[in-house]
Amino acid sequence: MSKATIYDVARVANVSIKTVSRVLNGEPKASAETRARVMEAARSLNYTPSLSARALSGSRSFLIALVSSGGVSDNAMLYVTELQMGAIQACRAGGYHLLTEYIDLGASDFTALTETLVSTLRVDGVILIPPLCDDPQLLSLLARRGVTCVRISPTLDSSAEEKWGWGVDIDNYQAAFQMTRHLMDQGHRDIGFIQGHPKHAAAAQREAGYRDALFDGGPIPDRLIQPGLFTFDSGLSAARALLEQPRRPTAIFAANDSMAMAVLSVAYKMGIPVPGALSVAGIDDLPAASVVCPPLTTVRQPVMEMGAAAARFIIDRTAGQVGSYLKKVFDHSLVVRESTAPPA
Repeated sequence: MSKATIYDVARVANVSIKTVSRVLNGEPKASAETRARVMEAARSLNYTPSLSARALSGSRSFLIALVSSGGVSDNAMLYVTELQMGAIQACRAGGYHLLTEYIDLGASDFTALTETLVSTLRVDGVILIPPLCDDPQLLSLLARRGVTCVRISPTLDSSAEEKWGWGVDIDNYQAAFQMTRHLMDQGHRDIGFIQGHPKHAAAAQREAGYRDALFDGGPIPDRLIQPGLFTFDSGLSAARALLEQPRRPTAIFAANDSMAMAVLSVAYKMGIPVPGALSVAGIDDLPAASVVCPPLTTVRQPVMEMGAAAARFIIDRTAGQVGSYLKKVFDHSLVVRESTAPPA
């Protein structure tokens, strides 16, 4: 039996081919009754429109690109993968496809690579992962080409949001503030902190939350803060620097789960029991956080939901169903597990 065509759907639904195209492309011009008739005809015929045919029939390509910077570590990829899964689910529900691309901010041909991505693939929108989401060169290029852009965890600059596009995030300051206060409520006062990547807006926001919770904005001893890059390897170096001190902290709060899990690894190798002699906490609630030993206390940010929201915004905006840009801040939650306890 030959595969059903759009002509077959139009015949069964008793509408024009153009009406079928509008309904299947999600355009809001058909009545509810006509839309139902077309969808029922498509289901009865097991009709699936090809992506290329849909793209040729209108101004949309039905492609969304999720773009992160080159050289992403295996651990940072856990976060990127969670975003991808959410975006893929939203794309499937909306009849779209998701492309994953990597662009190295430090590459000499950075602009050319981005131009190729936008012009060759003709994507309907781009989801940008930190630190790409705050790069003015990339954002200017996308704005100039009229490409809808959604930024994951961008800066909290309202003027930038109006200029560069929609964003999804959690309140990183409050997440870090609450985690630090949780450790303080357990009795910890000597709390070390591992910073995030300096080019990520979330890193500065999380550090500010830690500082304000622990020292009310006052000076913090240098020995308590170590640099990190949101990667497992940088967490290893920072953990050793904190735990090899003559007066080591009773708790370490890392700016993400990957670095917090590195602290667990270093503590194990040094024979420091967790949480008996050291409490460890992170932020993200990646899948691995619940299966490491001991399970990690962390702040959950709904990464998959954030990825899905980013894709849905592009789909809705391309279909003319979303107006002005805005920013969606998702709720976060404290997830207390066995890696934290009152100090001995």
